[in-house]
Amino acid sequence: MKERTSVKMETNKFKVISEKLKGMTVADVAITTNAVVIKFSDGTYLDIYLDKATQTLKTSTNKLEG
Repeated sequence: MKERTSVKMETNKFKVISEKLKGMTVADVAITTNAVVIKFSDGTYLDIYLDKATQTLKTSTNKLEG
């Protein structure tokens, strides 16, 4: 099995670049007390999470390579 590495694509505060996500197929969703993670079929993850230090919501996208 190949090793997977996470590649950080971008981080924004309250800003999701919808053009980059349009047309993508959602493969899975996980919801916890402090975060929502959406996995797309191409291996991209959209994270929406609570930054405990600033008490604000933040977003990031990551893509698993390999």
